[in-house]
Amino acid sequence: MADKRPKMKQPLPLAALFEAVFAGKPAEKRLRESKVWQVWGEAVGAQIAAKSQPAAFRDGILTVRVSGSAWLQQLSLMKQDIIRHLNEAVGAPLVADIFFKQGSLGSQPEERPAAAPPKRKLSEAEKRQLAELAAPVADPELREALMALFSSQRADARRTSNPVPAAAAAPPEKPSSP
Repeated sequence: MADKRPKMKQPLPLAALFEAVFAGKPAEKRLRESKVWQVWGEAVGAQIAAKSQPAAFRDGILTVRVSGSAWLQQLSLMKQDIIRHLNEAVGAPLVADIFFKQGSLGSQPEERPAAAPPKRKLSEAEKRQLAELAAPVADPELREALMALFSSQRADARRTSNPVPAAAAAPPEKPSSP
C-alpha cells in the first residue's frame, strides 16, 4: 500500500489536462487557438462581443463574424487594438491578422425574457363555467386540452376581462341540411 499516489489538494482544470496530453503534438496548436473563443468577450469587451464573434482561425488569421456593416467598419478601424488585446488575453502571439465579415451571429447568449406574470386562482364559479363551456366536446382529450387552455387564459393576472373567446362560449351549430 506504500505505492499510493499522494492525494491532490485541488483537481486540475480539464484545460490543463488537455495541454499536458497534447503537448508536442499537432493538436497542441489547435488547443491554443481555441483559447481565442474563450477570451473573446473579455478581450474585446461586452459591447463588441454582443455584436461580433470569432468564426474561424487558420494560420494566424482570425475570421470574425460581425452583425452589421457599421460594426464591420468600426471593428476594422480597431483591428490592431483587438489583435493586441486578444494576444495578451491568450498569453501568446497567436493572432496575426483579423478578417471581419458581415453575417448572422450564431448561438449568442440570449437575454432571458421576463418571467411570466403570476396566475391567479380560479373561483369555483369560474371553474364550473369553463366545465360547462367544454362539456359539449365529445372527445375527452380535446375537452381536457380546451379546459387547460381556457383555465390558463382566465387565470392570467394581466387579463381583467373574460378571456374565453366568444366562439368557445357556445357550441358550434350543426349546419342544417336542405
